[in-house]
Amino acid sequence: MRVAILANVPAWTIPGLEHLHEPGHYATWLEPLIPAFQGIEGIEIHWITMSKKASKPVTHTAHGQTIHILPRGRMSISMATAYLDESRRINRLLKNLEPEVLHAWGSEDVYGIAAARSGIARRIFTLQGSLNEYLRLSGGGLLFRIQAAYEKATVRKFRYATAETPAARELLLKLHQALDVRLVDYGVHSDFFEATWKPSAKPTVLFVGSVVERKGIRDLIRSAADASLSHVTFKIAGDGAMREGLQSASPANVEWLGTCSRAEVVTHMSQAWALVVPTHADTGPTVVKEARVVGLPVVTTTRAGASCYIDDSGAGHVIEPSATDSIKEAITDICGSMDYCVAMGKRSWSQQRKELHANTTVRNFATLYREIQSLHCQSS
Repeated sequence: MRVAILANVPAWTIPGLEHLHEPGHYATWLEPLIPAFQGIEGIEIHWITMSKKASKPVTHTAHGQTIHILPRGRMSISMATAYLDESRRINRLLKNLEPEVLHAWGSEDVYGIAAARSGIARRIFTLQGSLNEYLRLSGGGLLFRIQAAYEKATVRKFRYATAETPAARELLLKLHQALDVRLVDYGVHSDFFEATWKPSAKPTVLFVGSVVERKGIRDLIRSAADASLSHVTFKIAGDGAMREGLQSASPANVEWLGTCSRAEVVTHMSQAWALVVPTHADTGPTVVKEARVVGLPVVTTTRAGASCYIDDSGAGHVIEPSATDSIKEAITDICGSMDYCVAMGKRSWSQQRKELHANTTVRNFATLYREIQSLHCQSS
């Protein structure tokens, strides 16, 4: 069976494509899936992605799969024109490949739109983040609102979809009630599985993410300024529009790390007592899952889809968004003693490491591909 996957693949993480490196945030959840798909028999995988660093189309083979890279221009122009040119080029390639199943990741870019326009009946949409939900809760600029409008129209063109958490599934059904939505969570990079968690002698909590309003970072800095938490070090890994203003006004117990590599994030997680992500809106975030794979307790909010890993296991605290007092209480509880912190982190740790492995993710996707192929063969 031939499957084409349209996604914002970090191409430079694939052996032989290092020269296509692009700065900034990328879909970290996609990187571990490519090597994991190598172990799936009977499915021929073709990844299709776009890159500003590619001056012409590139076809590359790695991990037993084919990666097709198409050049792209300015994102703002593509977005303003509903990705017309890019989706046409993707669909010309799809016409040549003739995949039996088409899998599109995300509504934040061209990939879902291109799949919706493809004419391929056996297609699956995977939600990465619900733009309409983010817009509702946190607002956004003109281009963000345009992309959110595309999201509604795009999702309604699909019959099948996947979501990483039950909360993400509900967001998909808000966009299109008739969707057949399956739960398939995204695997975590192997580097986090190899980490050894050894909390530092001094209580330290870690935030990893974009320094923007939606992530609740302002709430975290306000909590850090409380005298009751002066003995706790707050490490902020990430960058964004709010960093300069927050950093200049933050208390002495807050360390700003800036943008960190994955290796640096693993090191900081290995030494932290807890991860704290007081997000106002997230279908994930992936960093919560990474922290659980390492073993950390997590403090996050009811607006985080991945809060199910904390709520169900008790491996941390799930609080309401913007609840500064609750953030302080949760951190105080976890940092009460190292023994208590370690015991909390061990809750459901082994089980969650199995659930959040990339091999589990690709097996679940492979099962879905075969099921959809079989259903359409029976109906025809």
